[in-house]
Amino acid sequence: MALREPGCEHPGFSFFIANDCDLSTRMGYNHRVMARLKEEGMVERKDQHSDVSGEPEIGREPRAEIEALREEHRALLRELRRLDRSLARLSVKQAEAALVIPVLESLHAFLADHVHPHMRRERETLHPLVKKSGLSRKRDIRAILAGDDGLEKECRQLRRALQRLRREKDERETVRQVIAIGEGIIEGIIEHVHREEEVLFPRLEEALVPPRSSRG
Repeated sequence: MALREPGCEHPGFSFFIANDCDLSTRMGYNHRVMARLKEEGMVERKDQHSDVSGEPEIGREPRAEIEALREEHRALLRELRRLDRSLARLSVKQAEAALVIPVLESLHAFLADHVHPHMRRERETLHPLVKKSGLSRKRDIRAILAGDDGLEKECRQLRRALQRLRREKDERETVRQVIAIGEGIIEGIIEHVHREEEVLFPRLEEALVPPRSSRG
């Protein structure tokens, strides 16, 4: 069960990960993931199954990197779905702008503080693994990776929508349109995460991580 650590909450929303509040601290996070995978027998220890050159067996680091990204995905999806439910309730109730603005501000902060660092980390770690695997030649894989590039544009779109909502807070149609923009951004990110989980990660693991039966 996730525990809410002191100082881990961002103003405007509650976002936390069990024993790890900062998604941007990659090194310590991946080390913890690696240790847990070793305990569960999912990754061989360094003193076992090295090749004749003394290099660690291929697949150890890719497995840890992918598992770390999966854990981040789970945390991101929890908060995105919470924000999406909040926007849906406000839409159904035809809420006033004063109630909508804080939720959209929370979404904007979440994109900037958590989703954007996660996607930057994917470019630094996941993209090289995809290139190494040879999957970067596949059109569907390239399309999935390209999904990371639209986040900054969406952040700007949401910021402009918030500015418009503050100016036109008494316009019911403006409130409806801005809620729809927020919902669309959330939907796009969730779809992108699912495509990574269901298509990219399994194919990457198949290409980079040797099956257990091949390990001596």
